[in-house]
Amino acid sequence: MRHVILGTAGHVDHGKTALIKALTQIDCDSHKEEKERGITINLGFAHMNLPSGESVGIVDVPGHKDFIKTMVAGAFGIDIVLLVIAADSGIMPQTKEHFRILELLGVANGIVVITKKDLVDEEMLELVQLEVAELLEGSSYESAPVVKVSSLSGEGLDELIMEISIMIPRLNIKKSQDLFRMYIDRVFNVKGIGYVVTGSVLGGQLETGSILNLLPGKGKQFKVRAMERHGIPIETIVSGDRAALNLSGFKMEDYQRGMVLSDQILDETALLDATFKLFSDEQMGLWSKVIFYSGTFESTAKVHVLNKDGLEKDEMAIVQIHLEKPAVLLNKDKFILRNSSNDMTLGGGVIIDTKPLHHRRRTPKLIQVLTELSEATLNSDQQFNMIKIELKKAKTPVFSEELAEALKLQHDELLHECDENNDGTVIVRNISGKNIIISSDQQIEYEKTIISMLQQHHETNFLIDEGLDVNELIGKLGLKTIEAAKMYIPDLLDTMKEGGSIRKVGNTWSLVTHQVTIDKKTQQQIDWLEKNLLGYNSQIPLNKELEAEAYSEKINRDNLKLLLKYLVHLGKIRASEGEYIHTNIVEEVKRKLMPVLVEKERGINEKEFRLLFDSTKNFVKTMIRILVDEGLITKSEFYIHITEKGKDYYKK
Repeated sequence: MRHVILGTAGHVDHGKTALIKALTQIDCDSHKEEKERGITINLGFAHMNLPSGESVGIVDVPGHKDFIKTMVAGAFGIDIVLLVIAADSGIMPQTKEHFRILELLGVANGIVVITKKDLVDEEMLELVQLEVAELLEGSSYESAPVVKVSSLSGEGLDELIMEISIMIPRLNIKKSQDLFRMYIDRVFNVKGIGYVVTGSVLGGQLETGSILNLLPGKGKQFKVRAMERHGIPIETIVSGDRAALNLSGFKMEDYQRGMVLSDQILDETALLDATFKLFSDEQMGLWSKVIFYSGTFESTAKVHVLNKDGLEKDEMAIVQIHLEKPAVLLNKDKFILRNSSNDMTLGGGVIIDTKPLHHRRRTPKLIQVLTELSEATLNSDQQFNMIKIELKKAKTPVFSEELAEALKLQHDELLHECDENNDGTVIVRNISGKNIIISSDQQIEYEKTIISMLQQHHETNFLIDEGLDVNELIGKLGLKTIEAAKMYIPDLLDTMKEGGSIRKVGNTWSLVTHQVTIDKKTQQQIDWLEKNLLGYNSQIPLNKELEAEAYSEKINRDNLKLLLKYLVHLGKIRASEGEYIHTNIVEEVKRKLMPVLVEKERGINEKEFRLLFDSTKNFVKTMIRILVDEGLITKSEFYIHITEKGKDYYKK
């Protein structure tokens, strides 16, 4: 069964509500003020059963110019529109405004209904039909059926029902996405039941008992106690349904207009990239203050035109929208903009990015990227391009589940796109059962960067065979916080090893081309430094002293650091917090200290340690750090004690 929502549109007092009542026997003007004023103010809801047995949800929107925001909310999510034009009035300002709004919101299927035919003669009817043909010419509704009816007598209603029945099978079936989303357009309290919220289901499906998030907000969740579709209790609702939900624990103070219900927690945004078409006679400059509408959400905003210096009527541009208050929106959502006085609809468009950077400069590169993004967003056959663009934005490897969520695609659909339409620009790696996706350009960039980092490391550390370990590489690539990268980079390094560009040295990675060569002069400097450190015995040279002594041997500071690192690498000297001690001295300290600690159950303090070796405080503190790191001793506030490992060392 298809799940279809029918909506009305048109000028005030053209008979929209009367038409719905004639079709359904339901009066949508249920509010006291509507009865008194004789016009629709709030959204009205009804349903009708077709001869085929299908039940169609109906949304009746207000036609008065003061209630355009309510009209936009009602039009959001409808499948078929009935554009209502009164035969005794013809096309009026709100007829044209509603018509343009419907086009901008992407409501592609419509039927023109000329009402009140009983009030005019045939000549007048023909004139109205000519007006209608002129309005529809060149639009997506150019071939829409035109039906003349009288809601009072019922004439023409059967023809209208037939046209609706013919159109429904031709509709594109809405994909039932993983994500359930429904704007709340009405809230009321039912005695003995509690609060009920209604709306049009924009995507996904929902079962009784499910937990829903009320967004944007502070993480408030509600359990679905019961649901109705067209007044009938049901267990499941799907995309395209008009639904009423009874939410357990819901209170009126929880709700603000513009909120959406979803079975997932969605990020808020106050910055949007979008395509926008201006249809008003007003021009738009580089920056404009506007009122933004999408679904039931409304906010004042500023619009920055990015790829032009301004807009004339019927021109399209890529814009960045700065919302005054945060919203929960998705890519491909439609929106309408009105001027800051809220007395004119300027135009509308499609969101292409809900998480953009703030575009302070309108560079050619930015315009190119946004143009590609808009083309991919607006063309349903360019889903793979959307994947490529999202990866280009991410600039990192991503888990396939995260990418599917970002694009609001089903996971299997994403993997299918990457498999079927892949032109070599996207790489999917299965690592330990997880699919990690990256653009081929980004992988090439990582490979080049890793090679460059290792080259730089080897140039600085030319005496050492070891390179950088995987954690150092991840850190230098700026990927420490990216979980997918922690799995991806080790896998990439293995691939680079297979390609012959790098090799494993210990737990580090080095370039295959890197070979340690020590010339005679360097070897002499190494020998001098080792002998010099050995001569300090139970003292430690200050860094300034060591640098001065090295300078006299024509060894500058950078080379001294490299020589020290090389000797540490060979195990000839030990390093701790910038202090260096010859390994032979460390071993001598162990040989003398361990027997003393074995004998002294209470341990020894630092002063006793210093006296034992006739050494300095600095030497003692450094030796304590080294021996603690080796696990041979422990250090309390005052005393040094031998460990079990230390006792084993002593026995050996």
